[in-house]
Amino acid sequence: MATTLSQRSVIRGRIGDLEIVPFEGAMGAEIKGLDLKSVDDVAFGTLYRAYLDHLLVVVRGQVMSDEDQVALSRRFGPLELPPAASERSSHQKFDGPPEVTVVSNIKVDGVPVGELGDGEVIWHSDFSFREVIAGMRMLRAVELPPAGAGANTRFCSGYAGYDALPSHLKDVVHGRTIKHDTAYDTNRNLRRGAQDVTDVRRSVGPTHPIVSTHPETGCNSLFLGRRLKHYVSDFPIEESEALLDELWAHMLRDEHIVEHEWRAGDVVIWDNRCSVHQRGPFDASTRRELHATQVRGHTPSEAVDSRARPPHPRAGI
Repeated sequence: MATTLSQRSVIRGRIGDLEIVPFEGAMGAEIKGLDLKSVDDVAFGTLYRAYLDHLLVVVRGQVMSDEDQVALSRRFGPLELPPAASERSSHQKFDGPPEVTVVSNIKVDGVPVGELGDGEVIWHSDFSFREVIAGMRMLRAVELPPAGAGANTRFCSGYAGYDALPSHLKDVVHGRTIKHDTAYDTNRNLRRGAQDVTDVRRSVGPTHPIVSTHPETGCNSLFLGRRLKHYVSDFPIEESEALLDELWAHMLRDEHIVEHEWRAGDVVIWDNRCSVHQRGPFDASTRRELHATQVRGHTPSEAVDSRARPPHPRAGI
């Protein structure tokens, strides 16, 4: 069993030249005094611990290249190529490193430089539609709409979602799984080559436990992936839909969510294994470009002794 974070205090305050400033609520912290282009082993240890302790880390005022971002991301673990990497020549104008996903509404000569445009992006965890989900996710601001124009990113803690479950719901979800549909993306669009399935019992995708025990912290989180076309295994459709609706409504309570308002030079790092995130729509006449990298995660599982595991320290704040 991994050493749980409850066996040590959540880091905050000053550590050497770095200052950790936790956000209010269930997740998130800003690290001050850190240059992400020149992170030595000691500073990286602090960054990694903050990432596990706070689920979400913001470092402001950074000047980084795509290559800098890839190099730092690789220190978190093996990198995962984005699903669109092999298709860029046909639908994206981006010739940067293949490990980088461009999230943008900008077009050059009528061709998008990236993906996800300016529409709403539903709540989701990255690659939940795969057997091995994404781990660390890093997002760097390249070009942003004017301040106050929206396009903020919201994050929600799966640890807090699990910890706050009423006992009757914990009795229901322990030992149960969800089939994570592969057909639709986070814009609710049918993926290339995918077929729409009206009966969610027949959807295609991996089955993951609703209660996921984190492989490094040893703590439980709700792992819901996304709402669209998912199915609680072995349930009648009506009961599956009702349970998913109830779990999502519980998960997305205000006290479990933090909202990041982007500034130039922001780099945001979060643990996809125990959180979901979402972006609202924004004005299509403005330009927005963020560059993302992602580390390969793990196949979610629920520990045999999951009910005895202590909560993550940020879950109940």
